[in-house]
Amino acid sequence: MIVHKHCGESGAIGAALEAQRLHAHGRKTTFIGLEAVQKISYVTHRSEDTRCYFCKNKCLRTFIDVKLQPGVEVENIGFKNSKIPIAANTKRLIVNNSCERGLVEDVNAMKEIKKGMDSARENFPNMAEIAAKVVFKSFNPPSVADPLPRYAFTSTQKARVAAMKRRATLRIGIPRVLNQYTCNPAFSAYFESLGIPAENLIYSDYTSEELYKAGAKRGSIDPCFPSKVGIPHVHNLLYVHHKKKPLDLIFFPMIDDLPSDLVNAQSHRACPTVTATPAATKAAFIKESDLFTEMGVQFLNPLINCGTPVLFERQMYDTFKEILGLSAEESHRASAEAEKAMQHFSEGILRKHGRDILKKLEAEDGIGIVLLARPYHNDPGLNHEILEEFQKLGYPVLTQGSLPIDDEILWRLFGDDVRAGRTSHPMDISDAWKNSYSENTTQKVWAAKYTGRHPNLVALELSSFKCGHDAPIYTAVEETVTKSGTPYFSFKDIDENKPTGSIKIRVETISYFLKRYREDMVARKKKETEIDIKLAEFEASLRAEFGSSPTPAAENTSEMLEMVP
Repeated sequence: MIVHKHCGESGAIGAALEAQRLHAHGRKTTFIGLEAVQKISYVTHRSEDTRCYFCKNKCLRTFIDVKLQPGVEVENIGFKNSKIPIAANTKRLIVNNSCERGLVEDVNAMKEIKKGMDSARENFPNMAEIAAKVVFKSFNPPSVADPLPRYAFTSTQKARVAAMKRRATLRIGIPRVLNQYTCNPAFSAYFESLGIPAENLIYSDYTSEELYKAGAKRGSIDPCFPSKVGIPHVHNLLYVHHKKKPLDLIFFPMIDDLPSDLVNAQSHRACPTVTATPAATKAAFIKESDLFTEMGVQFLNPLINCGTPVLFERQMYDTFKEILGLSAEESHRASAEAEKAMQHFSEGILRKHGRDILKKLEAEDGIGIVLLARPYHNDPGLNHEILEEFQKLGYPVLTQGSLPIDDEILWRLFGDDVRAGRTSHPMDISDAWKNSYSENTTQKVWAAKYTGRHPNLVALELSSFKCGHDAPIYTAVEETVTKSGTPYFSFKDIDENKPTGSIKIRVETISYFLKRYREDMVARKKKETEIDIKLAEFEASLRAEFGSSPTPAAENTSEMLEMVP
């Protein structure tokens, strides 16, 4: 750990250096002077009249009314019809707000702020937010169900017909947690293609402080936060959604392995803590009395291999054969639709968006942030909406799953590694991480390599407290990114506590650094372009003077530049 020699004054030193830099670039001061500062007077207001109702947080804000010197113009925009009148020649400031909406009191002013936020969403996409929404939408698979048998004579045949008829009304609750953020398209397509209506797949709400507090008291173990929220999400399904309209069953699969595009990895396993979370969650609801039975809801937590299609098909058939009256052929066709949905989610949506973002960044010399995190950190309650803060400041956010893997870009970024024999393929991470058995871990290492090689990308790593798979790769990820000179930032050990103020300060600090980084990047690119133009002009003049084989010959670019007039 390195501590600044004058740590108490380092902030002031930094501010002075920045003021000096801005002055050199033509900026003029707006400081009112020390004498005027000494004469400032203000009044603070903090009561129910200052509470904000423009978002779910309902912040109890503080109004600071600053008395200005005579002759100083003041314009209090956004405070029309305030419950606390503003005195003449007074400037109102608002603090203790958690979002931009809280900076005003007037509804129309708030709508203008929201319009600006919506514009930022459109111009600077947040792929974590997009992925978190799309993964739980219907992919509208075609029906692959067997026709209803015309005759049923045996008890087995009659039971199957009854189960098949039940599909149209069956309501399945699915917790919106963990590796459902990767595999849910497979499950939703499987169910829908067999005749279960999309509206009958009921997902728990996104993680929030309210959802967590309502159900967390049942937990008796203390794993990572993403695992801990499993119990609150099942609680949400039972005590919110089931109360509104009864559920028939809750499907919370123990996902064992994950789909992957990586090559030469040892395996593609899910985190064992995450895999076992459905079983631990079930235990929390049956340890004293079986709440599922009491509430008339069947709880299913089968082991499912999402990364191995032949096992996925068999496991889903074994789990739902009796419940849905499945035939093996039906399950085979439904599993094929599940695989198609996963492919469409990955290639047709995530990477398509990522491709568009990268093209725009390259064309405009922009900076994009790559989120190095597990897919379930797309949940806004798990990432504490950190990514949204960057989006508001004008930075698009790409997830690992949205990084395009077209041959053109892969070989542009990784071709030298393959040709030099450091790796066998652009999707190979054996040069950076040998222990590649945990899929979400190895995906993070690969995305770190990708980010470090792309000039328009910087890295932001998120990791949860007690993540046993992330901890060993912290150094590998950071060094993989930074060895290339690419900026790397991190928010580690995030848990159920959301330090909103600290997050905002940190994000603004990172944003300031990135503005300077982009300025340097653009200046360097401009200089390189000028050098290329000079070299081209010099080569042309040599050809004009000496013919097609210009002499004197230069060994390298620096020698040629020395020869340029």
